[in-house]
Amino acid sequence: MRVLITGGAGFIGSAVQDIYLQAGHEVAILDNFTAGNPAYVHPQSRVYQADLREADRIRQILQDWRPAVISHHAAQIDVRQSVAQPVTDAQINILGSLNLLAAAAEVGVEQFIFASSGGACYGELQQIPAPETHPLQPISPYGIAKVTVEHYLHFYYQVHGLRYVILRYANVYGPRQGITGEAGVITAFITALLTGQTPFIYGQGTQTRDYVYVEDVAQVNLQILGWPEPLTLNIGTGQETSVLTLYELLQKLMPTKTEPRFLPERLGETSRSALDVTRMRQVLGWQPQTPLVQGLQATLDWYRQVLN
Repeated sequence: MRVLITGGAGFIGSAVQDIYLQAGHEVAILDNFTAGNPAYVHPQSRVYQADLREADRIRQILQDWRPAVISHHAAQIDVRQSVAQPVTDAQINILGSLNLLAAAAEVGVEQFIFASSGGACYGELQQIPAPETHPLQPISPYGIAKVTVEHYLHFYYQVHGLRYVILRYANVYGPRQGITGEAGVITAFITALLTGQTPFIYGQGTQTRDYVYVEDVAQVNLQILGWPEPLTLNIGTGQETSVLTLYELLQKLMPTKTEPRFLPERLGETSRSALDVTRMRQVLGWQPQTPLVQGLQATLDWYRQVLN
């Protein structure tokens, strides 16, 4: 199957690229390389360098590659930046996605896979873990953009017949991750601990997230290729882990102990988050395979190699 991965030189997109290629699919990467790393692009992938806001360029790329599937991972992913610069966030995450959807409908793309966000879309949770039916009440421009694109996907399905799968990710972590995005706290902790700096914890460290390993997320992306109907799935573990607990787990994997520094809470972030993944298990017959400690060790090992 021929696939175009936007943001394919990024953290999650490159992991999806790798698993698609391993399964024998044809892959092209679309990335502007402001955050994506060329080193993460597999030699077998075709590369298109472009920005989602360049509508004519996006159309040309899709006409050239003619993908059966688009896996849309390109985004402005920093919640704090979206709060500070909501217009820029909307230009990239909403209008950029619309450029991609319009071109997809024009060239006859069969399936559109959208990397959405469970925590950001649901906002402050009324039910934990949150199912897919939880009210969509985002409290950041980043979350508003994700919800908006989800609605546009329904429109493009109803009007143009473009099948879609919405994957509402929990907090994805693992090798190749940067320090932006909510799960970037893991990378921030590891980087500080490995370089002798003082790690920062915002607030009291009691805020919780659902941390899911990137290779598990990539596996889900592989399983839903060619899914025959619209589908929305939470992708996570269903388990809450506090920032303090996360830090303590990482400290146990380190030879020395370091006391963190506590800073004021940040705007636009939820206090608790975990996703109900019952539907994922029922529909796919699958659940994440990587325990948190195992995933943290793999991430730590990768960063030791990168930073040494």
